[in-house]
Amino acid sequence: MRARNLLLVIAAGVASAAFSYLGTGLHPIWWLLWLAPVPVLAVAPRLRRSAAFLLGSVAWLIGEINQWSYLTHEIGVPLKIVILFFVIPPVVFGFGVLFMRSFLRRGSLFLASLAFPVYWVAYEYFTEIGSPHSTWGNLAYTQMNCLPIIQIASITGLWGMSFIVFLFAGTIAALLSGAGKPWQRRALAIAVGAVLCALFLFGEWRLQSNPSAQSVAVTLIAKDVPMSVYLGPEEQALKLFHEYADEVRRATPAGTQAVVLPEKIGRVSESALAEVDALFSSAATATHAAIVLGLVRRTASAAFNSSRFYSPDGKLEANYDKHHLLPGVEPEKPGDKRVILNEASGRWGLQICKDMDFPKLSREYAGEGANLLLVPAWDFNLDRWLHARMAVLRAVENGFALARSARNGLLTLSDNRGRILAEAATVPGRFVSITGKVNVARAVTFYTRTGDWFAWLCVVMFIVLLASRFLARSLLGKET
Repeated sequence: MRARNLLLVIAAGVASAAFSYLGTGLHPIWWLLWLAPVPVLAVAPRLRRSAAFLLGSVAWLIGEINQWSYLTHEIGVPLKIVILFFVIPPVVFGFGVLFMRSFLRRGSLFLASLAFPVYWVAYEYFTEIGSPHSTWGNLAYTQMNCLPIIQIASITGLWGMSFIVFLFAGTIAALLSGAGKPWQRRALAIAVGAVLCALFLFGEWRLQSNPSAQSVAVTLIAKDVPMSVYLGPEEQALKLFHEYADEVRRATPAGTQAVVLPEKIGRVSESALAEVDALFSSAATATHAAIVLGLVRRTASAAFNSSRFYSPDGKLEANYDKHHLLPGVEPEKPGDKRVILNEASGRWGLQICKDMDFPKLSREYAGEGANLLLVPAWDFNLDRWLHARMAVLRAVENGFALARSARNGLLTLSDNRGRILAEAATVPGRFVSITGKVNVARAVTFYTRTGDWFAWLCVVMFIVLLASRFLARSLLGKET
């Protein structure tokens, strides 16, 4: 009997680890995350606390190995950070297993099914508040290939996506655990099934209800060049800027209204900036299209990671400085001002790359009426899909269209429902461009109006459930 139980535990751990490995990371299979916690959560009530914790932690750690090469080789994260990355989430997952287990052992099926999702959302929310990387690593992004599911972000933000995934997992685990009475299991299955059906119906309705509106023709252009070019002398940077200006003239179709180029094409001093501005003002005039250019401005006192906007008549209309810099990598000074441009098709906003990892900034743009975000970016090749989809989710949350041009990444045009309208991967040594029309109908979302209300609801629910466990233990101690 013991051997049979041991085999069951091992099988549960292996299954959860495999589902986690394939359902998370840089290229997740979205539906596998729904299954990942189920085996471990279902078997946990049969185990001692220490064994349940260890099983959950080890399974989640194995799943995280899918990002080992990316962290250690592709972006060269310091060893201390790598260790924290591979220790903290598995430990948190292990405690989550224990939290749900405590309700299953009491036969509280409904509370057990809620315990893990509210616990995990609370953890992710406080991680987002305290981390310089904001929502990077949030499991909601694994669902970006399932359009009906991600529509819930327009109400709850990304927090509702993690919640619904783990509500499903917690419910299935509760039903498989054998805990509770038959009527409780039936009631739980019906209730959660109704919630999931309602969610998918809402998602399908929202995808079909996108109102028609004026479209904007956008061209995205980028070229991958060696890091030595970016770090090289200013003359080399100016040569690359000339190449980009020539490519804008060559690759921009007639009728294009905006051209977006990538982040940090080169570093220029104040004395050379006038030459760059003249170059792209001329290109904007020649193509009759606005141009968004990413570069680093070096002044006497500081450097800024900037996005410069040239209007179709050649005027330098705006300069935006990146708010959220990559710690330890970007020495530039952060900006603190948003840029909104009033155009015939609505209000266009400027952000740069990592800025879109932070939900609050995009929410503020949406609050000011932005219906199209123009975003130069620079990714790390391996993370191109994930980082592009993080930005796409900001568009779903807040109801704006997105034009994102990333070197070492993807050129991505998406609408306010998260549909990818056009996309292409950049390649070394030559220019890649795409052109497409994006519907810029502004959809004012509940999430834009209310912010992270759902995350706070989960925090409150977690505290209430945690307090109920302490109270139950206290009463049990008095009785004994």
